[in-house]
Amino acid sequence: MSSTEIVLLVFGALLFLAMGSFCCVIIDRLPLALDEPNEYGELWDTRPWGQVFGGSSRCSDCGNPVRPYQNIPVVSWLALRGKCSNCTAKIPAFHPVVELLCPALFLLSIYSIGWGWQLLPVLWLIPVGVTVSAIDLRTLMVPTRIVWPAFAVSAVLTVVAATLLGEWRLLLTALVGLVALAGPLFLIWFALPAAMGFGDVRLAVLLGWTMGFYAGSEPLAGLFLALVCLVVSSVVGLVVGIVALGARGRKAKVPFGPAFFVGAMFCILMAPKILEPFGIYSL
Repeated sequence: MSSTEIVLLVFGALLFLAMGSFCCVIIDRLPLALDEPNEYGELWDTRPWGQVFGGSSRCSDCGNPVRPYQNIPVVSWLALRGKCSNCTAKIPAFHPVVELLCPALFLLSIYSIGWGWQLLPVLWLIPVGVTVSAIDLRTLMVPTRIVWPAFAVSAVLTVVAATLLGEWRLLLTALVGLVALAGPLFLIWFALPAAMGFGDVRLAVLLGWTMGFYAGSEPLAGLFLALVCLVVSSVVGLVVGIVALGARGRKAKVPFGPAFFVGAMFCILMAPKILEPFGIYSL
């Protein structure tokens, strides 16, 4: 590894550490608890982006401003022992988890995919997927306010990457991945709307498109990788469900979004090892 790559690696890890802290702001502020279920039976809605990004960071319990030195990713949470310095209210433990997960996934992406324009879509997917997963775990909601704009940005980044790589067929494989991943979930939602929220279908559009891009230039690879993602996501979802049932009781509701994101990231990072034995990988 060259000295330039080492500098980029360190800078990128620090950037994603800071990005993880920014994700925590969205996770904290975007969900809006409703006093009563809305017309769709949902208990949560989302705040406008102006309210999410407006104002400085404050303790949600006492309103005490968070000082800059108290806003250092991971370090501040550990130094404060996970409590507000003024009222000692607990700071949710997801903060350091999210802040560490973003750079960890960045480093794994570099290790698996290497340096190049092909990194663009997954680097965008990491903070988006972590944020959506954390919100889904806390509220059982996949926010439309994040997913559709994120998909638009992902589509642009894949077009840019495919253009710079000179491989337009990557977009066809991305489309195959989208249809193969979101299609079955749409059918499940259409037939049994009580079994699955439409938010998971929206998330499948984003994940399927991005994951399909990393299947390479053979459309069949996009279909195959989507099937692997469904299997991995189902297994992860089953494990999470068992844990949730044990912790919260038999009436616990289990979000599928985090398992879906784990399955997609697994397929993206492991795409060469999954597809090369079948001779259908060429990214």
